[in-house]
Amino acid sequence: MNVTLTPEQEKFVSEQVNQGHYHSAEEIVQQGLELLRTQEKFIQENLVQLRNEIGIGISAAEKGELIDGEEFFARLLEDLRSKPVGQ
Repeated sequence: MNVTLTPEQEKFVSEQVNQGHYHSAEEIVQQGLELLRTQEKFIQENLVQLRNEIGIGISAAEKGELIDGEEFFARLLEDLRSKPVGQ
């Protein structure tokens, strides 16, 4: 596979190698792909959790298990004020 880089990308790769951060352009590509893989995994794992949380919220709303915004923030502030600093 051949990849074409923009002049700015080529400059960045050259600078990284010349500064000793990487041994080669291939190493930079490998590192970039690993970061992309990690990012995609993080997104997918958190997307599932977010969808689950949204489902829980919708279910609670359908059951009428809601509190209004002012009450929620009052409870939140009360909880925050009752905790010692640093916890």
